[in-house]
Amino acid sequence: RGNLVVFLDVVEWWRILEGEIVPVREDPELLDAARDLLPAEPWDGSTWAQWVAALKARSSRKGRALFHPLRLALTGREEGPELAALLPLIGRVKAEARLSAPGVSLRQGQ
Repeated sequence: RGNLVVFLDVVEWWRILEGEIVPVREDPELLDAARDLLPAEPWDGSTWAQWVAALKARSSRKGRALFHPLRLALTGREEGPELAALLPLIGRVKAEARLSAPGVSLRQGQ
């Protein structure tokens, strides 16, 4: 499925990757584990798979229960381009900050 259809989509995602976002913190326990398991840089195309495998092993979560909280925390969005491609662009420092940020909760209606 195409997530970047027109040029303005690219601009919006560039802002998400490079700018400040308000992370959505739906599952603090999972996000804390995700932060603790972030691999060292340099990151490449295999980083996402390695990180998610370690997180699955620690949390016993999979599918949407694993990926959705990560997407919300890292991008502040419900959907978008594949996180495997976005993670190296976000970088470790920013990913760690977003996973640690207080953020907002969708459950609280914020």
